[in-house]
Amino acid sequence: MRFDFDVIVVGGGHAGCEAAVAAARLSASTLLITKDMNRIAQMSCNPAIGGIAKGQIVREIDALGGQMGIVADKTAIQFRMLNRSKGPAVWSPRVQSDRAKYIDAWREVIDNTPNLSVFQDTVTEFIFNEDNSEGERKLEIAGVRTSLGVEFHARQVVLTAGTFLNGIMHFGPTQIEGGRISEDSSKGLTEQLKGIGFRTDRMKTGTPARIDGRSINFALAEEQTGDLGDFHKFSFLPDVKRVLKNRSCWIVHTNPEVHAVLNDNLADSPLYNGQIKSIGPRYCPSIETKIVTFSDKESHQLFLEPEGETTEEYYINGFSSSLPWKVQMDALQLVPALADVQFYRPGYAIEYDFFDPTQLGHDLQTRLVEGLYFAGQVNGTTGYEEAAAQGLMAGLNAARRSVGKTPLVLGREQAYIGVLIDDLVTKGVDEPYRMFTSRAEYRILLRQDDADMRLTPIGYEYGLASAERYEAMLSKKEQRDKLISFCESFLVKGTDEMNRFLEENGTTRLNASLRLVELVKRPQLSILKLSEALPKLRKEISAIEETRRDEIVEAAEILIKYGGYILRERELAEKQTRLEYVKIPDSMNFEELNALSTEARQKLTRQRPATIGQASRIPGVSPADINVLLLLLGR
Repeated sequence: MRFDFDVIVVGGGHAGCEAAVAAARLSASTLLITKDMNRIAQMSCNPAIGGIAKGQIVREIDALGGQMGIVADKTAIQFRMLNRSKGPAVWSPRVQSDRAKYIDAWREVIDNTPNLSVFQDTVTEFIFNEDNSEGERKLEIAGVRTSLGVEFHARQVVLTAGTFLNGIMHFGPTQIEGGRISEDSSKGLTEQLKGIGFRTDRMKTGTPARIDGRSINFALAEEQTGDLGDFHKFSFLPDVKRVLKNRSCWIVHTNPEVHAVLNDNLADSPLYNGQIKSIGPRYCPSIETKIVTFSDKESHQLFLEPEGETTEEYYINGFSSSLPWKVQMDALQLVPALADVQFYRPGYAIEYDFFDPTQLGHDLQTRLVEGLYFAGQVNGTTGYEEAAAQGLMAGLNAARRSVGKTPLVLGREQAYIGVLIDDLVTKGVDEPYRMFTSRAEYRILLRQDDADMRLTPIGYEYGLASAERYEAMLSKKEQRDKLISFCESFLVKGTDEMNRFLEENGTTRLNASLRLVELVKRPQLSILKLSEALPKLRKEISAIEETRRDEIVEAAEILIKYGGYILRERELAEKQTRLEYVKIPDSMNFEELNALSTEARQKLTRQRPATIGQASRIPGVSPADINVLLLLLGR
């Protein structure tokens, strides 16, 4: 039995799994401690991965060498590319997943990762080393103790406790301690960290009832089949494919009768009777919050989502609730398709502890304790994807610290992951944080289609992305650029046949020869459409690797159609990122800088930004304050 490791990861959720695998793949001896080995990477809420902006994060995780995209593809039962009616900057992949197979696939990854051990137990206490030799108290993590009294030692520990820290579930007036249904909460860690100076607060989230599909009248619901036959996926690895049977989701709607039942029972809702006092998610509200906030609406969409390839269990997306189970059932039975609904279990709300993320550095290491990292919902985020991204970065950086290497910090112009972590560390949270494309000022540069081009070289350099993945990226880039080069050099003549083709496709005729690239830029045309009329283009496309042909053609077309916008945004990003290289000395005493506003002095002292760029994004630090700092730094 081994008790000494380079990295210990506490918690086996989406953040913990990515953290543990990332650290182990960087050759750090790693221990994952989880309450239940059979529930690692449990989808505690909806059985889906990806979505608007979240899908981009999953592709970035995959491009860096993480696992979520691979597991999501292998266990997908439906795929959709959201926002296809808009530009490619906001296209977002999403899959419905088989909940049980997702856990099994992750367990297989964990079991087959060298340098990674697992222990099933609950961590109840951190072990610290204290250094007072220089007259200043310095704490460094030294390990953990578990509820069984076992001690494990490491100089790097990643806390990914999710909703388990002092978790309380609310089923109407009934309160049960737990981190999720049928799993007890974790106690002691919050109190210990609070005792050494960490700022902590409470957040709330919720989940809807799970119902028996055999009790749904699907004839009264609208079918949503997903994008059948679509070539898109999460993983950039060519041999990763979706293999499970496609299953449909179904759409139903609430009605005034449903709302009346809910309204009549608001006094029994923990959200409205004072039982729950913590901060809830703005962008995933409970059904109670919806009918109060949007009282003018007579109906709300509900999505009935299958939990797996073969199960009859369905998740009611849009009906999260903490009302008593009988109220939930009475309301749902007034939806025609759910008149005979049978519950597997009712919905509930959960309150849990989180830590102010401004107490972290951009490497996700805490400022108060060296070697202690936080990732996931303990940082005030919501969503599997946001958690997994933080876990990946925390695990990678913990492993690098174990061998004395500098951390990897992604910029806002490099990745949504960079936006996510920078927002948390510089701005903090006042509600559960979820990612949106609107949070990224450089979203044209952060498209889901080119995450591999942006991040696989970085993942490969840092030892997380494999040589196979790196070679696949180089091969794709070569084939993409060759197709673009062909389009830039090939002249299309304005023959009668070509002009008929153009008119049939709703665009203007050619009066003279034109480079193919200019035709591709026309909104009515695409590379594949033009290949119908141009045999040489068709031949060029046929030379592309068959298994990734659609992906490579699409990547080339996006760069051609949106090249001007991409170039302009890259120039803007390069201007802004100059501030990221202006370092602020650790010794700078902000309290003594009277030229700064009082709020700026307080915020800068508390958060200790490492660069002017980071300082500029702290709420309360004005452009005038930034100019003062630049002057003081001789810039």
